[in-house]
Amino acid sequence: MSRMSIFMYSLIAFFSTSSIAAEYQVPSQALKQVVEQKKKVSTRLSNNKQWLALLTPKTHKDIESLAKPELKLAGLRLSPTQLVPSRLKTQYLKLELIELSTIELAASAQNSEPVKRTIKLPTTSIAKVEFSPDSQYISFIALADHGADIYLYDIKKKQTKKLNPSRLNATLGLNYKWLYNSQGLLTNIALNTAPMAEASSDVGPNISVTNAQKAPRRTYQDLLKNAQDDELFNRLTRSQLTLISLEGKATAIGTPDINISYRVSPNNEYILVKQIAPPFSHVVKYRDFSQNVELYSLSGDHLKTLAKLESSEFRPSGSDSVRKGPRLIHWRADKAATLAYVMALDKGDSSIKAPFRDQLMELSAPFSHKGVERVKTPWRIANIQWGEDKLGLITERNSAKKQMRVSFFNTQQHAPLKLWYQKALRDSYKDLGKLVSHKAMIDGQQAGRLFTVENNQLLHYGLGASPKGYQPFLKTLAVDLQSTKAQPLIDTSKTLWQSSVDKLETIRYVISTEPLKLIINRQAKDTPSHLVFINEQSKTETVIEPAKTGLSTFKGMTRELITYKRADGLPLSGNLYLPQGYQPSDGPLPVLMWAYPREYKNAEVASQVNYSPNQYSYISPKGPVPFVAKGFAVFDRVAMPIIGVGKEKPNDNFRTQLIDNAKAAIDTLVEMGVADRERIAIGGHSYGAFMVANLLAHSDLFAAGIARSGAYNRSLTPFGFQHEKRNFWEAPSLYQQISPFTHADKIDEPLLIMHGEMDSNSGTYPMQSARLFKAIRGLGGQARLVTFPYESHSYKAKQSILHMLWEQEEWLDKHVSHKPSAPETKVSFH
Repeated sequence: MSRMSIFMYSLIAFFSTSSIAAEYQVPSQALKQVVEQKKKVSTRLSNNKQWLALLTPKTHKDIESLAKPELKLAGLRLSPTQLVPSRLKTQYLKLELIELSTIELAASAQNSEPVKRTIKLPTTSIAKVEFSPDSQYISFIALADHGADIYLYDIKKKQTKKLNPSRLNATLGLNYKWLYNSQGLLTNIALNTAPMAEASSDVGPNISVTNAQKAPRRTYQDLLKNAQDDELFNRLTRSQLTLISLEGKATAIGTPDINISYRVSPNNEYILVKQIAPPFSHVVKYRDFSQNVELYSLSGDHLKTLAKLESSEFRPSGSDSVRKGPRLIHWRADKAATLAYVMALDKGDSSIKAPFRDQLMELSAPFSHKGVERVKTPWRIANIQWGEDKLGLITERNSAKKQMRVSFFNTQQHAPLKLWYQKALRDSYKDLGKLVSHKAMIDGQQAGRLFTVENNQLLHYGLGASPKGYQPFLKTLAVDLQSTKAQPLIDTSKTLWQSSVDKLETIRYVISTEPLKLIINRQAKDTPSHLVFINEQSKTETVIEPAKTGLSTFKGMTRELITYKRADGLPLSGNLYLPQGYQPSDGPLPVLMWAYPREYKNAEVASQVNYSPNQYSYISPKGPVPFVAKGFAVFDRVAMPIIGVGKEKPNDNFRTQLIDNAKAAIDTLVEMGVADRERIAIGGHSYGAFMVANLLAHSDLFAAGIARSGAYNRSLTPFGFQHEKRNFWEAPSLYQQISPFTHADKIDEPLLIMHGEMDSNSGTYPMQSARLFKAIRGLGGQARLVTFPYESHSYKAKQSILHMLWEQEEWLDKHVSHKPSAPETKVSFH
């Protein structure tokens, strides 16, 4: 029977007489409605801030689209016939254009709406939508059966034309780069050679060799396995980097190669290209292959090899370790032709004690000298931004301390960094957000993006997280780099704008500051998110894109942030959803809890609230909230912090903390009168599924569990998992204790296990679910294994998502909803 007959089989059908073949099922109407709701629009703002593009995304795929032939090579999943990624995350089916001046006119005329221009598309699916630097064109990639093409829409002439002379090679991503003068763009053009589509008959054994070099890499999937894979990868990804003018004239840049990235200098004279170099690794994904960093002229001539980077296969272990050689190589946005890059001062090995980890370097045209040293940092540099008035911004990370810090520096002096702020990686309360940026002008033309400086002040915006919830803001920041002392900046911020207290308003774009004009997303408890243009000076506003209609089945559903404490006093929280009209006097409800464990080194950060009481309750079909329509109380985003105090690692007490977290949540709901202690289910996806299996194995707190796309045997991820950096041989007892597979004999509550049959996520092999199911079955436990054909880590096909909801609905109905309540009993632990 064909797979296209839409039948489903268990992964372990070959050894299980109890495996079931079943057609896709559809859940009840309330749950089906969640899957069929429309997605929110995306936007693009032109550089001159005169045009706003609205992009309507496509909804869920059909299983037929996922079932099309694809190749799995070096971490890629490719369509061999189209030369594009076979599983694109976002595609658009509609493109509209709004002139911002009409928005302001609509604001002055009551009950008027801005005029939208719908752009006729050449295909039903587009991606990579951008404005040209001069804001005269909109470019996008159109996807068709033959492959991908670049189209230009002339805003003034209202005309669309295809630009590339032959199809793109988009195997390494749907990419192109505009010249800063808007006279053309760079992209990878497909070669005429046909890819090798079928396996060669000349086969032999596959051999791997180790040469005594350590290569402690994670357990990746879809890697190259043999010489045939190497040849296929080389053929499919090799392309001709090409400069295409607006008239369609094509200029080849160098010779065909595997071009992983390319960027043009701000003066439009040079092109920086990263190319993958053989031999190809069979241990890491393509981005970690050996690379050559090349410099070309805009006319296509090769000028210089800037660097040869070894494979990251041999990168030292540790979260802050990096491969040797230059990294973060890019053009300075404030210079005509200056490269900036980072060099590790500790050989890339974070285990080596060193006063400085990294150094920022620069190299200017004609690129014939050694790089100039700029700034040294004690932590690893994660990002660099360039601004006006000799300002730069460096973000550093220290994963061992779970800390980050953001500092300014003078781009023309060897002065110390000026600390802006430092925080724990997950500390949302101290996050000061992003800097407002704009396109720079160099020699009278558009160049790279710089963060904005107005009247010696910077602008930054963020969520404004606090114990009271989010209150987004736009603030100014004064920065003086004249002092040679390394003291932190004095906080002189001034608030220009802040979200209303009864709404959640987040900044999408800053149009101007004098007068202050913004485009924001606005939502409230009873109003979905929608786009609004506001003018603070005239106190006028215009709705650009109205709110989508909410789901009728869920009207009247309530949501409340519940705060409580763990047994050790740690504050915790979760979002409680209750059916319409529910009152505590109605008695306890069956409960579905949903969570995802997170590791911390700081109890204060672990207890933070990331929530707004003004958020609209968006209902994702992949989350637990749809089951409110089935009479459940849903406790979502239940805090599951795993904290390492002092020298202890978070996972040293994983099981104990997990149970303490869950017990505190259950006790709270029971004390509120909402929950029946005997009718509570626990669910989670990925690491959340790992949590579910552990809770069922080591406690009797739950009536049933739902575990999706998880990993359950940590010996199969021996070089670390999640944020655990110790390998199996450094902590064998930890790997054994933390693996629910080794405790499958204690899983005595019903467990629904689901997995995508083509899961590409690191560590979560489909085999993980199959082995756990087989163990539970062999030990006499109760479980159900459902695997989804063609699906990866997150399920995409509409049929798969509908069936997933049906499985969960049936499971909860059987094992939770109709489970009889029992007298209060003491909780026992294994």
